[in-house]
Amino acid sequence: MSNEELKQNLTSTNQWLRLIYMVLFAVLLEIAGFVMLAVVIAQFLFAIVSGKANDNLRRLGDQISSYIYQTLQFLIYNTEEKPFPFSEWPESEEEDLSTYESAEEIDGEVISVADSDSAADTAAKDAGSAPRKEDSADEK
Repeated sequence: MSNEELKQNLTSTNQWLRLIYMVLFAVLLEIAGFVMLAVVIAQFLFAIVSGKANDNLRRLGDQISSYIYQTLQFLIYNTEEKPFPFSEWPESEEEDLSTYESAEEIDGEVISVADSDSAADTAAKDAGSAPRKEDSADEK
């Protein structure tokens, strides 16, 4: 790079304007992180109280995570498209978030490691195969 190119880059208003945008989006990124933390805590509390996740909080979390992704893409020069408020707020990619399954909806209970070993042996016996090798050694 020649001195002329360096001088041209340093005096380019586009570079300095982008720096201003980058500082703005870095601040907005921090705010979005705090809002996401609040959504995570609210979702946890909602799940504790009601026994299931809140679809509106899922959708908001999905939108905020998309916004964070868009902001990071701009900050690391992967895109020139400025995120919200200079473009549309990201919509949730999943219209129906009720298809997401939580741990409770999948198995109905949390299984400890010892219980999962017993469950694996029971499943193996039901399928007609022998228990796992390390469990057979424990039984001897």
